[in-house]
Amino acid sequence: MRTHILPAMSCLLISGCAIGPDYHRPDLHLPAHFSGAGTEWHAAQARDRLDRGQWWLMFADSELDRLEQLALQQNTSLAVAIAQRDQALAELAAVRASLWPTLGFTAQQQRNHSFFLSQANHSVGFQASWEPDFWGLARRAIEQQGAAEKSVEDQMASVRLSTTAQVAQTYFSLLQVQKRASLDQQMVQLNTRLLKLTRGQERSGTVSHAAVLLVQAQRDNAASQWQQDRWQMEQLVHALAVECGQMATGFVVHPRQWPKLPVIPSGIPADILLQRPDVASAERSVAAANAGIGLAEIAYFPTVTLAANVSWQSNKWGNWISAPNRYWSLGPSLAETIFDGGKRAAQVDQAKAAYRQAVATYRGQVLTAVQEVEDDLSALRGLEQQSLVSHAAVQTTQDNEQVTGNQVQAGTATDLDYMNGQISVVNEQQLDLAVQAQRYLNTVLLVQSLGGSWSTKGS
Repeated sequence: MRTHILPAMSCLLISGCAIGPDYHRPDLHLPAHFSGAGTEWHAAQARDRLDRGQWWLMFADSELDRLEQLALQQNTSLAVAIAQRDQALAELAAVRASLWPTLGFTAQQQRNHSFFLSQANHSVGFQASWEPDFWGLARRAIEQQGAAEKSVEDQMASVRLSTTAQVAQTYFSLLQVQKRASLDQQMVQLNTRLLKLTRGQERSGTVSHAAVLLVQAQRDNAASQWQQDRWQMEQLVHALAVECGQMATGFVVHPRQWPKLPVIPSGIPADILLQRPDVASAERSVAAANAGIGLAEIAYFPTVTLAANVSWQSNKWGNWISAPNRYWSLGPSLAETIFDGGKRAAQVDQAKAAYRQAVATYRGQVLTAVQEVEDDLSALRGLEQQSLVSHAAVQTTQDNEQVTGNQVQAGTATDLDYMNGQISVVNEQQLDLAVQAQRYLNTVLLVQSLGGSWSTKGS
């Protein structure tokens, strides 16, 4: 390769090009649409600067809004990510400084003493040096660090997204447990009344003691579940406190009724997937690895440094700055490694392998993102149908309860039948609540899979 150095040097000096391959985003062969969604795809391009918006506003819940804003301001993981982003920006600024010359100043006073003579020596000097970026070393380094900085910034956005998603999921879980506790309390009350009624029947000889024990077990199970709901609510509030960067002690949350469930459009544009900060971060890592190849190949070329130095030296303050005491030097220097045992070639191979690894990681990240969107859309479609069935089951048991109540008044049914009907209503309401809560949790998962709001305009 050394036989080509001089022609390459001439070309680079004239054109100002940088050693190494210029970056081109890896091509991705993506499906035409999401399964059953009729959504067209576009070529993958990182959109790390897209405003992902305050996606939680879709739920129109003021308490959730308060918690999310608190988390954005106080969450410790997010604070760490922001500091890492600031550190990467500072590193980029330091790399950019390599384009500029270095200026220095020295001053020294020395006293030499012997048996016959004592003499002081004073000196002051200025130095300047500059390494012209003939081969693009500084430019490739800036390119690499710039891509790395953007990758760190995307990682910060990923932490922001996961933090806000975790707050929403914990909040919806708290709302679910709160409503489940109310239903479990009703179940305890119903089974307590049913136990009293069954014991009366046992005394009259119409049921066995085994029936009493069965109802008593139902009542105890309901009471146990109610107690579990109470401490689970406390733990979920504690979790929200930590997610919001607050002390768990004394932290209060006021969940309300289920908020508005956002309507997912039938056709989500494919490039909305590129909002995902982990996808954008992986693509930036590919760009950084590509710049690393150039940095490794530049090691084959000599280092050229322009340096200047001027100084004054004298043993007397009165004439130390006079012309006869001035020393100066000016000129270029060139350094080139002649033999390194194949070290540079190995470093180039290493850089190329790192690039291939980054490309494979990027492709894998995109494939995972597609899978997660498909899974979440499938789950939400299934939960929507399941919700219709569970709502219908609740309505059916409520109608049956009303019919049984009329039969009790007419004398054709017993209080036991009516009470069992009420218990059936609560059981179906609990099942319906679980489905409803899962729809909210999976909607948040879809937001994470898409990288934020599915609205391309943000909020």
